[in-house]
Amino acid sequence: MTDTPPASAELAPASGRRWLLVGSLALNLLFLGGLGALWWKGPMPGFGHPGPAQTAFGLMKFSRDLPPERRDAVRRHLKEARLELRGFRDELLAARRNAAEVLKSADYTPEKMRAALDAIASADQRIRDRGTAALVNAIGELTPEERATLAGSWQRRLEKPAGRKEKQETGELDDGPPR
Repeated sequence: MTDTPPASAELAPASGRRWLLVGSLALNLLFLGGLGALWWKGPMPGFGHPGPAQTAFGLMKFSRDLPPERRDAVRRHLKEARLELRGFRDELLAARRNAAEVLKSADYTPEKMRAALDAIASADQRIRDRGTAALVNAIGELTPEERATLAGSWQRRLEKPAGRKEKQETGELDDGPPR
């Protein structure tokens, strides 16, 4: 007699490994499908702050639809401002770090905190002013027809339906009886 195990004993471990491989492959495909959807469509709406996106009134997305020579003229102002804004962002970051230090310092006073918050506001305002100047200069490169198209885009973004939370606050959303 030989000491060979029955055929069913040999198949059981290989069969189990096969199902693990199939399950692992399915999970990997599901994960890759999710990543592909994020890449294709972008993040799901509703995350972050309510209302129009911070870039809703920008020109970069709008300028994609312009002919290359027009696109370059519009984006030139934005690219120039970007270099200057890096320094302003460093200043803003330093002001925020300083405020955190004031907040945790042993010799905290409301006056020191006010000064630290004023420095943050000042740095933030410089960023806004420079960004606004760049935006105005870039819009100056647009034709009247392009400006009208941009205005329509801005208006559509403002008129998007309110999110669920905003509808609840205004009473537009009726979920039935209050809980």
